[in-house]
Amino acid sequence: MRDEMNIIYVSRLCSSRKFKDIFENAIIKPPQQAQKYHRLLVEGLARNDGIAVQAISSLPINRSMSKKILFKREIEEVEGIDYTYLPFVNLPVLKQVIIFFSCFFRLCKIINKNRNSVIICDVLNISLAGAAVLVSRLSKITCVGIVTDVPFYLASMSEDTSRSKNRLISEINTYIMSKFDAYVFLTPYMNQLINKKNKRYVIIEGQVDANMVDYKNELSSKYETNVCLYAGELNKKYGIKMLTDAFIAAQVENSELHIYGSGSFEHELHQICRQHGNIKYFGVVSNDIIIKEQTKATLLINPRPTNEEYTKFSFPSKNMEYMVSGTAMLTTNLPGMPLEYRHYIYIFEDETVQGLAANIRTLLSNPKEELFNKGLEAKQFVLKNKNNIIQAGKIISMLKERK
Repeated sequence: MRDEMNIIYVSRLCSSRKFKDIFENAIIKPPQQAQKYHRLLVEGLARNDGIAVQAISSLPINRSMSKKILFKREIEEVEGIDYTYLPFVNLPVLKQVIIFFSCFFRLCKIINKNRNSVIICDVLNISLAGAAVLVSRLSKITCVGIVTDVPFYLASMSEDTSRSKNRLISEINTYIMSKFDAYVFLTPYMNQLINKKNKRYVIIEGQVDANMVDYKNELSSKYETNVCLYAGELNKKYGIKMLTDAFIAAQVENSELHIYGSGSFEHELHQICRQHGNIKYFGVVSNDIIIKEQTKATLLINPRPTNEEYTKFSFPSKNMEYMVSGTAMLTTNLPGMPLEYRHYIYIFEDETVQGLAANIRTLLSNPKEELFNKGLEAKQFVLKNKNNIIQAGKIISMLKERK
């Protein structure tokens, strides 16, 4: 169609089939949340009328995950979305150089064929973002940056010991980020910090899979035991130690804490599990298994502290995934969380072991039906107002605006 908008989505996104293959064969499992975020957004864009989507992707693979050196270009079409996986040599530095030039030339080729194109790019990948911005400047095509983290805070929270390296990457990333024509931010605080020239922007704190409307959460299918569940990064900065200490302190009979994920807290967590039989660690599993377990749990917990400055610039995708599962959620009062969410979740204000323990104790003493209904209300809210088709539509509306 001549009037159809062609969106070129540049990121590390793979199709579900491709990512499953990478995940199953990886030595160290790749992160899943970023994949899910971008996949939902791309699929949401494609399901809006008058939109065609092409994805240019750098595979989420590095030397720690795969010993394979040479990766050739691959092309596949899945559910109306064309994926191009860029070629690269799986070696430090050289990989990024090849990705930059591969992305640059692929973008040029697509835009030369279709001038009615827009680039949407993950700003956090320097090679991809640099190529996208350069092509947009040369071709005078709009380039939109997806900002899911602030480089400065991302570098400061990294467990990588090379601080000078992280600082340099952060500075390059910040410079490239300033060159985009428009932005998608998670919170208004991001706009205040990054968008100094008042360019077009839209706030999309996250999205849920519209297909989850067909995924059932039934009281009869839940564990007989009261199961609290955490799925995410195992890092003390995100409150995982406070959660385990609080669960132990709560001393709720017939209850278990199930934990999924990986991170620096793993070793200590294994010791805790050996001492407390009702705390169980399941490691890293596929997101499909996580979703199934979330629907069987009694209470989903995200204990992320709010005292750090970075929390103003984040809205955990975990919260969206928790809510759309249909199981009740307990979390902190994050400053980046819109007020409209607060009616559908449980919030603990006292961010101490004792405060969280008291909330766990209180909620697990409530009738299961009460928690179940709270979870279903949250699911209905996000499916109606925050599904990926609606959220992607906000980006399309921004692109159609004239400024």
